Amino acid sequence: MVSVCKSCGIEAPTQRVTFVQHIGAVVMFFQKRIGGEFCRNCVVKYFREYGLMTLFFGWWGIISVFATPVVLLIDLFNYFRAWNLPPVPAGATVPRLDDRAINQLRPHWSNLVARINSGEKFDEVARDLALKASVTPAQVALYTNAMIEHQRSAQK
Repeated sequence: MVSVCKSCGIEAPTQRVTFVQHIGAVVMFFQKRIGGEFCRNCVVKYFREYGLMTLFFGWWGIISVFATPVVLLIDLFNYFRAWNLPPVPAGATVPRLDDRAINQLRPHWSNLVARINSGEKFDEVARDLALKASVTPAQVALYTNAMIEHQRSAQK
């Protein structure tokens, strides 16, 4: 699967998770939530950030006394759901579509289009073409999006 972390943008294995932060304030409360496909580093970051805030500031309200344990359980559940997520590879970076990647992918464009039009899944095609062109699957996705946008603007 072509996976890019929604938070940091690094190309790495991801897991769909949601974290909730709950802050109680005597007669009212404040909630903040974040969710998406996150890498292991971002899962840990948001679990700590949202969980600690809820743990220390979630109890200060009538409704919050009951809501805080539920929110903490939701966050804990999501954290452990992503427990088996592989670590972010050393040297992983935000994928960029540079001249080298464009030149490597250009000869494969018609093959990519033909395979997608024949019903193959994009992730499988991107993985295969990435190996052939010596780029990453996310760069194949970026190139595809750029080509589609270029064709749309040419039709206007």
